[in-house]
Amino acid sequence: MEERYVAFISYSHRDSRVARYLHRAIETYRFPKSVIGSESVFGPVPRKLPPVFRDRDELPASGDLGSELKAALAASRFQVVVCSPAAANSHWVNEEIKIFKRLSGERRTLAVIASGEPYADDEHECFPPALKFKLGDDGEISGDPAEPIAADLRREGDGRRLATMKLLAGLSGVRLDALTQRDNARRQRRMMAYMATSTTIAFVTMGLAIYAEGQRRTAVAERDLAESSLDFLTGTFEIANPATENPRTITAITILDRASERAADEFRERPEVAARLLRTTGDIYLNLGLFEESERDLLHALTLEPGGGAERARTLLRLAAIARRRGDVGQLEHLVNRAAQSYQAGEPNSELVDTMIQDQRGNIAFLKADYREAARRYAATVNGYEQLDGDYRAQIGKSLMDQAYALVQAREFEEADELYARAFDIFRKRFGMRDVRTGRALQSQAFASLSAGKADEAVPKMEAALSIYTRVHEPRHPDLAAARLLMGRIYAAQGETDLAADNLTEARNIFAAIYGSDNPAVADTNFYFAEALSEGGRTREALALTEAVKRIYDAAYGPNDPDQAELLLLRSRIHQRSGNLASAVADCRRALLLQRRIAAEPSIIAGTAESCAALGESRDRLVMNR
Repeated sequence: MEERYVAFISYSHRDSRVARYLHRAIETYRFPKSVIGSESVFGPVPRKLPPVFRDRDELPASGDLGSELKAALAASRFQVVVCSPAAANSHWVNEEIKIFKRLSGERRTLAVIASGEPYADDEHECFPPALKFKLGDDGEISGDPAEPIAADLRREGDGRRLATMKLLAGLSGVRLDALTQRDNARRQRRMMAYMATSTTIAFVTMGLAIYAEGQRRTAVAERDLAESSLDFLTGTFEIANPATENPRTITAITILDRASERAADEFRERPEVAARLLRTTGDIYLNLGLFEESERDLLHALTLEPGGGAERARTLLRLAAIARRRGDVGQLEHLVNRAAQSYQAGEPNSELVDTMIQDQRGNIAFLKADYREAARRYAATVNGYEQLDGDYRAQIGKSLMDQAYALVQAREFEEADELYARAFDIFRKRFGMRDVRTGRALQSQAFASLSAGKADEAVPKMEAALSIYTRVHEPRHPDLAAARLLMGRIYAAQGETDLAADNLTEARNIFAAIYGSDNPAVADTNFYFAEALSEGGRTREALALTEAVKRIYDAAYGPNDPDQAELLLLRSRIHQRSGNLASAVADCRRALLLQRRIAAEPSIIAGTAESCAALGESRDRLVMNR
């Protein structure tokens, strides 16, 4: 069978955290340049290893592991067994080892000790029987010892870093010394491609320092926690290697990565400290748009949280924010419901959490295209923040903009414009005219003007927003891409096809450079590019772009998605402008069927039905007049 995975990780569910760590460590490791392309027993050494298959979340009810798991075992170069007393007593881990050995022999099963002891008594034994002994000719466990060699994650063993390096060496066929000699330099260089400004470093410093200082001032019972946090902050900024590390070139990401690793490793015996620090690093990663790193730290913090409470709810809502940014409405709804069930009314910060949940329920409604319900939820969020003690002007401004955007989608332009004006006034007074948040408020006002058919009013607002972005951001930033996209749409609405094309091309290039050419942001830009080309009479180019959009939408969203309906309506408009009314009617009706299938908002369905009927009448009149 074709090799699809570098490893299949077998583990007991009690060791799921270790399995997740190994999964991430293997898939994210980048080999040193000195070994990339060199020969190994598996061929030229790649920049990164193939994917990892991590064991099932739930076992089948029967005693059969299932065809999919067996196929994954057969398609894996190695099996990695997370060894612990729980794994040693797991029927399923033992079965997976037996199946893999039958398929690939004895030498391809690698052991990683997470806890317990090898060859110990029944209570502490960490090796499953099929790992300790070879298989006989009948494919069952024999009495011949296998004598597995294991990487040991425990502190008294290899430690996490060396054990991981040993595992990577085994999986890749690269000598261990070739990895360990370069590992320190590699870690210091990684992530250097990200923005590294003094402002961001100050943000990291402020986030950790405020957390630590705030804890120091709490009750006497938490004084030790605060002191640990302050020590942690100081240690994070120590230079790891003065001989090679220049303090003037250390980036914010370097410091943040260092903080994340230290929080997870150095406070294992004090989970309350680790959880709070990991929540902080998770927040900062999220603000920087580094969703995988944020999710990693927040999930780790969640495992260290107590059974319930407002802080656990806030961690779940941070994870919900990641799901929202990814457009995953199912995961978003699941996390919000978990958050709502994890705390009680009246406990500290419960009113703030109530408001945050209201905000996320607005996001759920928006992603489901229930725009009026979303606007209602966002309005309740504004009211919630206004009732809280403290300065929540930034949150109020954001929620006003969210409410306005939902109303724009529901075509309530006048009310939306008033809300955008309120948000802009809040941001201008709170942050001034050189702040990104003020720029976004201006951009949102421009969007509302464009949506209401007032493109001329949108231009000066958009120019002011772009002036802020170009002053604050580096050239390849998603805010600039989004602004160029909107400016392109505004020029297209004015009939300035060439200016529209220039702005849309720049937006597409920025999105592709940041996210890759197959990202939905690139597809969305091409969506509006196709509209602009169609309005300029370039029908063939416009239709070709819609095909490119569909390929990305199919991969990202599947066939039953509101954006797919919008794409069909775009094709209908393109055909209508070119005089091909038969195709315009056909695509419009396909969009209407899809909107009904996904239960879009009734007003949206009604508007599409009206458009389709009008197109049908135009087509019929044309046929009759021929």
